[in-house]
Amino acid sequence: MVKKTKLALITSSLAIGVTTAYYVGDYFVKYMLERKPLDHDDPKSPSHEQSSIEKKNRNIAYDNVVAFHNNISYKEINITSPDNEVLYAKEFVNNNSSLWAIVVHGYTVSHSDIQDVAQWYYEQGYSVLTPDLRAHGFSTGEHITLGQEDGPDIVRWANYIADNYTDAKIVLHGFSMGAATVMIAAGEENLPYNVVAVIEDSGYSTAIQMVREQLKYRFNLPSFPIVPISHVVAKWRTGVNLYAPRPIHSLKHCSVPIMFIHGDEDNFVLPYMQTDLYEAYGGPKEILRVAGAGHVASRFLVPDLYYSKIDSFLKEYI
Repeated sequence: MVKKTKLALITSSLAIGVTTAYYVGDYFVKYMLERKPLDHDDPKSPSHEQSSIEKKNRNIAYDNVVAFHNNISYKEINITSPDNEVLYAKEFVNNNSSLWAIVVHGYTVSHSDIQDVAQWYYEQGYSVLTPDLRAHGFSTGEHITLGQEDGPDIVRWANYIADNYTDAKIVLHGFSMGAATVMIAAGEENLPYNVVAVIEDSGYSTAIQMVREQLKYRFNLPSFPIVPISHVVAKWRTGVNLYAPRPIHSLKHCSVPIMFIHGDEDNFVLPYMQTDLYEAYGGPKEILRVAGAGHVASRFLVPDLYYSKIDSFLKEYI
């Protein structure tokens, strides 16, 4: 009787533990990976105090984008991934130019968030493609993949350009998760030779390290056991392997020139990740650390410096 009671208690305790672990993992998987509405504003998301200069430059950029869209024609296009996700992009064709830029947005935003950068490239003579990553904007998909599927998707967009504009020279320019995505894309075997440079702004070194940092920052929680549990639940429910998106590993398979940009007050993707990425990369490279800039805010805080550095970098290698 005593043995049966002990066995029942052990079994009950294990069941409670497994159930609790699943619900904890499920909560964080939904929080991290579920598709968010276009106007998503997470109060737990790290933020920084915008200076008056940054606010002013954001407003100027917004007004300029409105005028840009009113005066420039563009096409809305779609491609379909092998797993049947329909991927959306805006395409701005600059006639009589072989230069192209694919500008990639970050986590939970969309192509509309980086139209100011698209405008800059267009005004420099580039044609521009601004895709929505899967589970963002007008692209289909229910789960954010943190670069796992996004990297290959960007390769598909690069091949779309290469197939339709055979003399194209393509720059990949990404922000935050989009920066991680373009680094992953740059290391893919089927990346077309047309890709000649990468600009990564505020990208993370690995998705799993990013998850660990955000658990600590947003919830003041330790990585263990939440990260391993969340990984198992994520793989089972969504197919996303939290350990798979590793831009720092992708750099080992890349040789194109890369510019690494980061703000020194970024509390979303911490600045040490830029250092790790830069030091890990063995190809042609340049680094820009912007004093006082928060997450993906460098272009608004010091736009002249930001774009002049990119312009010089690209002219050196293209």
